Amino acid sequence: MKLIKISIILVFSAMFLSCGENNTCGQDAKIIYNLGFTDCEFFIEINGDVYEPTNISQWNDYIFYLDTQYVSIDYQFTNEFSNCGAIRKIEIFCLNNM
Repeated sequence: MKLIKISIILVFSAMFLSCGENNTCGQDAKIIYNLGFTDCEFFIEINGDVYEPTNISQWNDYIFYLDTQYVSIDYQFTNEFSNCGAIRKIEIFCLNNM
């Protein structure tokens, strides 16, 4: 039981620290800012595909509100469909400016 708890702690620590010291995340991406589109202000373009981020407001310190901004991110797909015309919704758990 103790080994399982330690393993879980190590896995979660690695996830949270993956965005720490080296200031890079795993995937190059582009934030697209759509001024004036309520609830659809931001999209994330990854390898030519456009996704709708569900938690972009948590990353306000990294967003410059430009038309496009190049970043590196780590994300996971959600089970939700995009209401804004993107392919899918994603949840971001690491975001850094390039």
